[in-house]
Formats: sequence, structure tokens, C-alpha cells
Amino acid sequence: MSTAGSAPDELVYPNQISKEWLFDLYNNAYFEVERDSDGDVCIRQGFRIWAFPIREGEQIRFMSQFRASPAHDLADRLLYVNRVNDELHIVRAYVDRDGDIGFDGYLVVSGGVTRRNIIFATRTFIDHVRAALAKDETDVIA
Repeated sequence: MSTAGSAPDELVYPNQISKEWLFDLYNNAYFEVERDSDGDVCIRQGFRIWAFPIREGEQIRFMSQFRASPAHDLADRLLYVNRVNDELHIVRAYVDRDGDIGFDGYLVVSGGVTRRNIIFATRTFIDHVRAALAKDETDVIA
């Protein structure tokens, strides 16, 4: 389903949300957007942000991942993500099973959401990832 020519405040429902739909939405909103090797939607804003429709379009998951510095052990990484989670409440920080740092957030689509809301939620997520990166005072992220 194309998003071209659609009003930004018109409601979008879960059955409309797909990878293709999100790609078109971001492309039409002038984001630097591409598909990764898995076909997932990837936005570049100085770092990568992925947007995934989940639970049959009921939610959109935003995610960004970064390599952790090998100079910092797991305890340092956990201190950093705990600080981010304590101080920033829009984005969730985590250490993945490889020991790297990730951030994610969710937008609920069930009941309907506007295209404008999706774009604003994406920009808010990007801003919070930047704020989280600014909290990395000891260079835990490589």
C-alpha cells in the first residue's frame, strides 16, 4: 500500500503497516532510508535506526545498535545502560547477547495512528538515542 498522496493526519491501522509501507512513508518524508540485507527498513541519521512492524502491525519497534568498546567490561556496559534507563524514559537501553549496546522504543498502532504521529515518534526516538549517546562519558560505545 502506497503512502503517496495520503493526508498526514489520516488514521492508519495495523493491517496497513508493513515494511514496504514504512519504507514509502520515510522516503516520502525525506528521510535517508534504505533496506538492509534482510529487507528491513533502515534510516540513517548519523547512525542507523531500524523500524519494524511487529505483532501484525499493532506496534512499530524502533531500534538502534552500537558496538561496545572492548576496553569496557560487562559491568561498565550495564552501568551505562542502567543510567540511560534511569534518566531517559522514552528509549530503553540494553546490552545484547554479544555484549553490544542497543536502544529501542515502541509506537502503538492499534486503534489507529496518523502518518504524522509515526514520523514524530521516529524523530523523538532519534533525539533520545542522541541524548543517550551524549551520556556515554566513559566511551562504553566504540
